[in-house]
Amino acid sequence: MVPNPVIRHKLNRGLNTDEVAEPNAFAVGAAVAAFRKGEAWLEELRVYLSENKSYVRDFIEHNLPDIKVVSSQATYLLWLDCGGIVEDAEDLVSFIRKDSGLYLTEGKEYGACGKAFIRLNPACPRERLLDGMKRLEESVKRYKCEII
Repeated sequence: MVPNPVIRHKLNRGLNTDEVAEPNAFAVGAAVAAFRKGEAWLEELRVYLSENKSYVRDFIEHNLPDIKVVSSQATYLLWLDCGGIVEDAEDLVSFIRKDSGLYLTEGKEYGACGKAFIRLNPACPRERLLDGMKRLEESVKRYKCEII
């Protein structure tokens, strides 16, 4: 299907790095069950994730006013615009990781335009999210004290 051997190799590695192209024996049955009987669960999950995103937006607005949450509709992931604190979020992400143990993704990993951004995944149990947001707040405040 992919005649160019270099591109074919890259495609093969991309699909097989996380074993997504090689389902195990339970995968087909699980996929069928999800499509046939998973709608109620999926709707509950969508509500839960939406509430988590709203919590993050409200928390950041009230506790970290230098950071802006980018509005999103097609994903549960959130982009945090840290341009009010840094031009390049790489050091901020590194500091947060060392200071709080939170693993956030620096935006420039997705392209140069994301340099001042951090990607946050709020798809977790609410208790973990509450803890993570408090740790994020404390780390960002400590970071700001260090750079001033």
